[in-house]
Amino acid sequence: MSGLRVESMVLGLVETNTYLLMDEETGALAVIDPAARAEDIARKADEMNGKPCMILLTHGHFDHIGAVDALRRAWNVPCLCLDAEASLLEDPGLNASALFGCPTKTSADRLLKDGEEILLGSHPVRVIATPGHTVGGCCYYLPEDGLLFCGDTLFDGSVGRTDLPTGDMSALMKSIRERLAVLPDETGVFPGHGDATDIGEQKSVNPYLSMGDL
Repeated sequence: MSGLRVESMVLGLVETNTYLLMDEETGALAVIDPAARAEDIARKADEMNGKPCMILLTHGHFDHIGAVDALRRAWNVPCLCLDAEASLLEDPGLNASALFGCPTKTSADRLLKDGEEILLGSHPVRVIATPGHTVGGCCYYLPEDGLLFCGDTLFDGSVGRTDLPTGDMSALMKSIRERLAVLPDETGVFPGHGDATDIGEQKSVNPYLSMGDL
């Protein structure tokens, strides 16, 4: 993780993990899944002496997008997500906000492709499509830093739910086993809820990722 600073905040109704990543050399800062309380996220970025440059979304559920619009206005930075997730961001029926009584919608300024790499300062960030929790869910993998920000695809000991619109358990299992289990065991896993872990640990303890099932 040399030269990369990672801070996390637990925000919103369902305690979503929001991550701030900063290239320490340039100050370039990205926010992953700004759940709520934009002013607190902005304050944290200021404390880090960061220079916000983008908002990255692992998926479009309401509990991961609540602060997008306020931060985008304040910082004048783009919001990015996987191309297949664009319609979910814009539809309260699809992003589950209507179901929970808090209709919410936003939009992406740039749509990403599976396998595309973007840069945070000098740190490559690779987009890994992981449909299943939602149709356009994705993870952000920093190969040189050994970090994976996986949203609600993979949790410590479990996986994301698939009973909300566009969810698909078969697709989720395929994503986890073919896209995530193949990463180095030492890869740090930073999920959308709960504790951080690593790929090797999940191969041992997570019934959805155990070696016997691969």
